[in-house]
Amino acid sequence: MINFRMLKNSDMTLWLCAGSLILIGFLSIYSSTFAMMTRKAAIFKDVDIDSLVFLKRHFSIFIISLLFMSFFLYIDYEHLRSAANWLYGGMIFLLLVVLFVGYESYGAQRWIGVGFFSFQPSEISKLILIIMLAKYLEAKRGLERLRDLFVPAAIVAVPFLLIFKQPDLGTALVLIAIAVTMVIWTQDNPAILFLIFTPVISLFASLAWIFWVLYLVILATVLYLIRPKVIDFYAIMAVNILTGLAVPVVWGLLKEYQKQRLFIFLNPSSDPYGAGYHTIQSQIAIGSGGLFGSGYLHGTQTQLQFIPQQWTDFIFSMIGEEFGLIGSLLVISLFAVLVWRAIVIAMNARDFFGSLLACGIAAMFAFHACINIGMTLGIAPVVGIPLPFISYGGTSLIVSLCAIGILQSISMRRVKLFF
Repeated sequence: MINFRMLKNSDMTLWLCAGSLILIGFLSIYSSTFAMMTRKAAIFKDVDIDSLVFLKRHFSIFIISLLFMSFFLYIDYEHLRSAANWLYGGMIFLLLVVLFVGYESYGAQRWIGVGFFSFQPSEISKLILIIMLAKYLEAKRGLERLRDLFVPAAIVAVPFLLIFKQPDLGTALVLIAIAVTMVIWTQDNPAILFLIFTPVISLFASLAWIFWVLYLVILATVLYLIRPKVIDFYAIMAVNILTGLAVPVVWGLLKEYQKQRLFIFLNPSSDPYGAGYHTIQSQIAIGSGGLFGSGYLHGTQTQLQFIPQQWTDFIFSMIGEEFGLIGSLLVISLFAVLVWRAIVIAMNARDFFGSLLACGIAAMFAFHACINIGMTLGIAPVVGIPLPFISYGGTSLIVSLCAIGILQSISMRRVKLFF
């Protein structure tokens, strides 16, 4: 039920962080598109070109996002539990629709078009996955056995494979990060941590079979010394072995451009005018910003459009160039505080379902921010995920503000305060 008096229990710091990031997003989108649209207007004088078209579209999406956020803000988040199965089924349906009738853009088939409106179901899937996992993990009330991971793994695997097929490796990895964080938040068995983290080591060790075999021997020895259950021992070893054996198979499934992105991540200068161009130009832009930046609307890399489509996934490079280290640290700090407040809300939630929802949302924002900022700095591979609240993109902004609405719904209905 809507109760405006409950707003006094909302998290004001969370409002401030989200609002500040959205404002920075508007400023960044304007700066990264204004010069381009102005030049087009000068060249095509007979065509009516609006230099503010990107900003106006983003503002329209922002208004729609506020409506969605208000809905999730004022309904009791517990209603999401009963709707979880329907939402999950709808998500799978939309992801299947994308594969069959979705339209392709920039080499990926990720969007569904309805008239003049288009949206990206893979973005929506992140929030729905959080709701579905929260429902299941709350019902389990802790994961005590490794076999308890089978159902959560299946819940994640279906959308993961459908999104990976689009292909959208970045969003697929976000689903994994969300699921792992929520399982860790839930687990009561240390063996589950081994099952989650040791395959990651096995993944990298398998690149050289000698190191992989040595790693497996060390892992088996450590497990023998800590003496887990026999079934847990064999399960952990089996998953590590299967992970190593699956590496060449998964590598073969990657698109050529995805393989190239991983190679470029290790050495961007190997293809400075091709796959490494975005990363190199982004690093130049951020590096040229210095401490205080070159000034708003005065960034050379940004205003001369050295970075194609900068207003989407590489928008942080504009912030680094025109606002410098100070502006970059401000954005990073806002994301850090936002994630911290989400964790606090998870700790203060009145029930385990709300705690899991907040935990999953915190993981979503943290992973998005770290990977997006990391790829503009060249310390993470380019996987094509937006910067929440800041990047130009309608579905991303709607999902981000819906997540804020759910967090505030949990906060307003809390029953205990730790912070």
